[in-house]
Amino acid sequence: MGSVWSRLRQLWWRPVALSEVETHESPLQSEAAPQMDVEPPSGPGKMELRLMMEAEPGSPCERTIEVDGTSWTLSEPMPDIEPETLTPYLCVSYVWGSGRAPNPVHPSILMSDRTLRTFTAVTRSLPGKPIWIDAFSVPVERMAKRATLESLGFVFYRAEAVVAVLRPESFAAIEEMEVFMATKPRPAVVPDAPLAALEADEWIRSVWTYQEIVNSNKVWFVSEAQDGAPAKEAVDSLDILKIIGAYINQWEEQTGKAAEGIRQAYPHADNFQELLLDHRLREYACRSALQIMYGMNHRASVSPVNHFYSMIGALTSIPSSRATKPTIELLAERFMELCEEKGDYSFIFCAAPRDTRPGLRWKPIPCTFPSILAGHISGEGLPGKRVDGGVLLSNVLVLLITCESRCSTLLPHETLIAYFQQWLNNVALYHRIPANGPEETLAKTGYECLRLLEFNGTGDWYISDLGVFYPRDELPGDAEVTICVSLGVSWRFGAPALAAFTSTDGEKQYVLGVFVGPVEDIRRRQEPKDEFLLT
Repeated sequence: MGSVWSRLRQLWWRPVALSEVETHESPLQSEAAPQMDVEPPSGPGKMELRLMMEAEPGSPCERTIEVDGTSWTLSEPMPDIEPETLTPYLCVSYVWGSGRAPNPVHPSILMSDRTLRTFTAVTRSLPGKPIWIDAFSVPVERMAKRATLESLGFVFYRAEAVVAVLRPESFAAIEEMEVFMATKPRPAVVPDAPLAALEADEWIRSVWTYQEIVNSNKVWFVSEAQDGAPAKEAVDSLDILKIIGAYINQWEEQTGKAAEGIRQAYPHADNFQELLLDHRLREYACRSALQIMYGMNHRASVSPVNHFYSMIGALTSIPSSRATKPTIELLAERFMELCEEKGDYSFIFCAAPRDTRPGLRWKPIPCTFPSILAGHISGEGLPGKRVDGGVLLSNVLVLLITCESRCSTLLPHETLIAYFQQWLNNVALYHRIPANGPEETLAKTGYECLRLLEFNGTGDWYISDLGVFYPRDELPGDAEVTICVSLGVSWRFGAPALAAFTSTDGEKQYVLGVFVGPVEDIRRRQEPKDEFLLT
């Protein structure tokens, strides 16, 4: 696993934009879907945890299906969802595709024509467990459905395991990778076909996949059931990660494409292994809002509403006690509200325009919250709390910059020069940028590196003794500017930051940007950490 970790932790590969390929998702997960008859809720606007369970002989056939001679029926909502007493169950993660079929459990709506094959695959590979699967378990009644969709983080996190069901072509591609890596002597040419198969997989591209996998305690992979084909054994996610990581490393060595990286050739296949790594190496409770935004950045969804349901599910494992009206604005506000409840204000570093209302100009306007750049973010979050007069941020570095430092050609001292040279040399391993350039070009080349990570700045930079700030928007040339740098969330090369200044109308204004500098060293040395008031 060392080679997988080493390669992924470079995190300099060029990311892919949101896929233009439509991802066909469940109409149960889209409020725009037409509905016919609806069923009464068990409670007004409360989430429901219903499971498909093996039916007792002679039980009523309502809400029942039969698989391999065994009857399965939909339970009533679980009366007790406390972790200590909750019935152990499996959660199913799969993609609906475009085909539809009658739903035997909820006759008023359709389901995916893959649902029964998916359910069958789970019962064959991991028998004897109650199962949560969206087509049957998500309630039809509108308010209960909304509350349940807002509680998907709870549903997947509390499951004994998540079972990801891949289409047969994708599962076969992983098996082909495993056989190739085990072959001795290994063939000289690494086939592209297995990577292309993963690249085309709708489940890998889906917006729902992120929260379903990163929330889970354990992940198994199985292949969708096929008529007449024997059931395949479930494979642990760590084994999948080892296989894909080793194959990609071999592909890069053989093709000589390390300069571009797998990211440019097969970005979604690369997203897949990074998702599995995130699941294996990060504790659920330590995932910051900014990390979720980055994780969602490359994923496709039919509806922006689904984007937010998945973000909310990745953020919290607490079941929703109410249903939010499914608009982008209200769900975005709900996401920020949940972040504030956790004491994490890292959402302010998204690349959304700022609120124009006095006292709230630090706050992003409700939208799909694009990340400031496409780089893996680490850290538990940006601590903050509401106080009289605004929001008090902690665990930050506060700096003053001057207009004289704008686009200066020389870094102030040898330590910062050495830091930039090491950073740029690392980037040069994966991208064609000037390495070992003259000292007067380091800050400018740094901006080119950020552009590779899809940072959209002005092209300006401001130099301080501790690092260089690259703003997304213009800063005034005649105002005192304070930079608030996060020490709670960071990249390997620096951290997100806000520039604050007073405008001509006397109001505080904020400009988002990236600070490049030795954040890890600063975090270790600086005690106590600075605080910063957003007003």
